[in-house]
Amino acid sequence: MHIFLQPPASGATEKGVTEKGNERIRSILEEAKNALVDEGFSGLPFRTIAKRAGVTVGNVTYYFPTKDRLLVELAGYIFDRWDVRFRRELPKTLTEKMDIFLYSIRYMIEENKRVKTLLLEMWTMANRSTSVMRMLDTFYARMRSWIEEMLLDINPMLSARKRRLRAALITSQLEGLMILIGPKRIFHKELTGLEDEAIRQIQRLATDD
Repeated sequence: MHIFLQPPASGATEKGVTEKGNERIRSILEEAKNALVDEGFSGLPFRTIAKRAGVTVGNVTYYFPTKDRLLVELAGYIFDRWDVRFRRELPKTLTEKMDIFLYSIRYMIEENKRVKTLLLEMWTMANRSTSVMRMLDTFYARMRSWIEEMLLDINPMLSARKRRLRAALITSQLEGLMILIGPKRIFHKELTGLEDEAIRQIQRLATDD
């Protein structure tokens, strides 16, 4: 089975690390996420994260020797938290794979429309920071993989290459929608129904050979 039945990944844990160490890693990543939400990337110095997590700076650098490593791991952690919330909110009445897929697409669109979204902060900084660009790339790689697994369940006749490319196209379509319907965007009457049309086209990408 694929995305519909698998448990969420445990991106915050590492092989060879004690349970106490794993708890500390999760605490550091959770507080890094909270700092990012509250203060943006200016709130991510190791000293700030250490203070929030109640550990020393040495503890933070022991598990995350560089800012690049922290941001890449943080991207995976953020995606995992998003995935957990999605699974919790997925209606139990949805059992057909296509229905779950379409629900997930609408869910991602609504998540992106929220005013306080971490992706907006990542977008803002990505062109000015290689570290943030790697973080954003990690997040979208996880999203593409997530969509690709659903495509495999919906349309197993698609080749692996087509699934990979269509997952990338669907990801870019979802993010591209935010240019027009994202948080605080100006409403344009002529674009009424854009989300529904986008979902119809995404469904075609999922089902066409």
